[in-house]
Amino acid sequence: MQKDRKETIQSAISSRLATVPRDDYVRHVYGRLVLTTRFTEIRESSADRARVYSRVPINYYLVARGSRGDWRGVIMANGQIGWVQKKYLKETGYDVIYHLPRDVQNPGHVLQLAQRYLGARYRWGGNNPDTGIDCSAFVKLVYAQMGVGLPRTAREQAKVGMPITRTEHLKPGDRLYFQVKRSYIDHTGIYIGEGYFIHSSVSRGGVAIDHLSRPLYARSLVSARR
Repeated sequence: MQKDRKETIQSAISSRLATVPRDDYVRHVYGRLVLTTRFTEIRESSADRARVYSRVPINYYLVARGSRGDWRGVIMANGQIGWVQKKYLKETGYDVIYHLPRDVQNPGHVLQLAQRYLGARYRWGGNNPDTGIDCSAFVKLVYAQMGVGLPRTAREQAKVGMPITRTEHLKPGDRLYFQVKRSYIDHTGIYIGEGYFIHSSVSRGGVAIDHLSRPLYARSLVSARR
């Protein structure tokens, strides 16, 4: 991506990344984004002795849906609901939303698909969320389930689709591309709104949610595609 386009995107990161849907689109709420405040166990039901589904580290984003007393329901990788004690979660105040045409009765959307894989572990060159998957394979997998074919590498994916040159024009479901460690695009993720995006990350150990305001991503975002 040309330097001036990179600077245009980066200069807008601190602005409010809002999307105004057209009148013929309907707003759907997927869940509320929450952040863990300590190492946390996700349980099968809202009880201290319930079976542990998985364990997540501090400062890990989850998508919450529903409550039972002192417990908060969170969406698992398999689409089921797990349970975390509310005292270990911090509400972000951001609802993960998506917009679909008004005549879609049973929506299957890129954000719903992407967030099914939260917690899947990272593996360089991996293509399977059950055994490990890297960033570009994750994006490719999600879009393939929407009937959209993408190349295997982030570098090649960034050449496909309509370019988005300003962050205030980003919409949930857009693809983000970064130059993190190399002189070319070497990382990718899927935008979910209000500056948040989902990706398979080495530092996070797998599929997780991060924010574009983090210095690493603010300085390395170079391209976005729809």
